[in-house]
Amino acid sequence: MNISRSQQINYAKQRPTSKPKVAVAAARVFTLQISIIVTLLLLITQSKEAQTRRLQPCEFAGQLYILDVPKEELPLWLCIVQYESRFNTHVIGSRNTDGSLDYGIFQISDKYWCKPPKEPQFHYHNECNVDCMDLMQDDITAAVKCAKMIRKQQGWSAWSVYGEFCNSTNTVYQDIEIEECFG
Repeated sequence: MNISRSQQINYAKQRPTSKPKVAVAAARVFTLQISIIVTLLLLITQSKEAQTRRLQPCEFAGQLYILDVPKEELPLWLCIVQYESRFNTHVIGSRNTDGSLDYGIFQISDKYWCKPPKEPQFHYHNECNVDCMDLMQDDITAAVKCAKMIRKQQGWSAWSVYGEFCNSTNTVYQDIEIEECFG
């Protein structure tokens, strides 16, 4: 079977010699999308690390004192925060048995005291009249205000760590250590 030269040329034109342009463009778009996703994940991870703040006990005691917490109460406040959040401002605790979450340096519950993110106001008591995310700020003013309200209404036992770790006979922060913060 003899094929003419013009038939050979026509056959060569019809046969693909490289990947179709559509497939190449799709591969490039997919690669670009993956690159964008990886970059965004890296940025999110780095920004969360940058936002997390762990206060030092004396720094925390000083801020409490500025926010009108009496010096004689500071050892208890420091003890509670030590066991609740390890002085970290951006902590969200694991889900409680009732489905609620605890927020911030004092681990304040969204069941009664703050409005959780993305939830309608009428489902929660929000006694402190604050968004739960506001309790996780480096500026601890809202968290202290809410914690003081909780203490006033429920006493120290509102924090589960009080009975075991922070009652008046068993406090890790003694008055002597607190005085060193102000000396």
